[in-house]
Amino acid sequence: MGESMDKMDAKMAFDLGNTSYSQGKLEEAISYYKKAVSLFKNTNNPQKEADALLGIGDSYISLNKPEEAQKYYKGSLDLYSAAEDIIGEGYALTGLGITFERYKDYEEARECYEKSIKKFQKAGDYKRAGMVSNLIANTFELQDAFEDAVMDYKRSLELFERVKDREREARVKDAMKSIESKRYGVKSSKKEIAALIIYFIAIAAAEISVTYVNMQMGLVLEMVILFALLFHSSIHESYNFSTLLRSMMALPMIRIIGLSIPIMQIEPLYWFPIIAIPLFAASFTLIRAQKLTRKKIGLVLGNIPLQLTIALSGVLLGFTEYLILKPAPLISTFSIESVLFGAVLLTIGTGFAEELLFRGILQKNAENVFGKIFGLLYASILFTALHVGWQSSLDLVFVFSVAIFYGFVFQKTRSLLGVTLSHGISNSFLFLIMPFIFPVIVPYLATVF
Repeated sequence: MGESMDKMDAKMAFDLGNTSYSQGKLEEAISYYKKAVSLFKNTNNPQKEADALLGIGDSYISLNKPEEAQKYYKGSLDLYSAAEDIIGEGYALTGLGITFERYKDYEEARECYEKSIKKFQKAGDYKRAGMVSNLIANTFELQDAFEDAVMDYKRSLELFERVKDREREARVKDAMKSIESKRYGVKSSKKEIAALIIYFIAIAAAEISVTYVNMQMGLVLEMVILFALLFHSSIHESYNFSTLLRSMMALPMIRIIGLSIPIMQIEPLYWFPIIAIPLFAASFTLIRAQKLTRKKIGLVLGNIPLQLTIALSGVLLGFTEYLILKPAPLISTFSIESVLFGAVLLTIGTGFAEELLFRGILQKNAENVFGKIFGLLYASILFTALHVGWQSSLDLVFVFSVAIFYGFVFQKTRSLLGVTLSHGISNSFLFLIMPFIFPVIVPYLATVF
């Protein structure tokens, strides 16, 4: 009888807490919720106890007391997790994200929000997942990271469209329109622009030194650049600028590692996948550090017919670059097996590795600092600088043009599939096919014409 009364009292206290909360009587709501927590604990009802803790957290957030709210959200999350209540976990994680956002700890906030989205999607609550994705977009907008904001607005739009929530769809579209002009009109300070120009000049100088002057001197320059980027990114207050600097740390890092690997006794074809290892390692580290999602770095299929059309551009690009460089073949015999095997290595080792870092990560971060147009240009000149080693000024012009093309395609599609395949096909024609067929074609054309 006593336990039954406790259950009734707990339910009554919880309901009174909900009523007080809805009426804006927050201190009163907290008092009722705390009473409900105690009674639910006595009656061994952890899920309802978690609901009451969540109510306390929501009340403290409404009172703008995030520190107090955080304790109760964490308590509710522990109980929901133990009860395997996915929806409850989603609410608690959303609450925790809001507390971090109030502290302006946006990265921690986004991490909590991302976890809550996964919980809501797993439970089939796509409407709530869309609402949380909208919260993530808002945090990016607060930091002027408009490219990231747009991507999360698009995700929330897709989720609202899935549940046919037309009202929220319209709100998201309005939010996206409001920041559209900002995406192209991003203004960086003169100091930031000057610093980024200096870093580009330094990276180019290091590449020139490695190629034309002295490799040891070039390595020293690369190390100086690496530590300068590390120090500068740690002291700068701007989220977008610091993130771009951390992304750029991958460039001297991969060059230092690449030049330190003893590859002289390895067949040239295998140089590319070996050198790609530090590229992938750097990209993985940046993805984890910046908490980037699969969609944000372009790991989506996109429109398959369009992506395959983009991929075919690699044939023309590879043919054109061969006319510029005329490199020796990377395979000893021209056969279907050796060409296919080499093409796979080049697509992974150059196409995917380079596009993931330069387009998926670095370009996105550059766009947040410079806007879409100048962000594309800056990422492209950095990509070009790393091709100084081919010792051809004409090839640098060609590489810059290709970087602009790939970057523009990525801006429009936000998929790496087409540019990765195009890059891989281009290098396959450059190193595996054209060195064999071009010497045969030229004499034939000479006899015809």
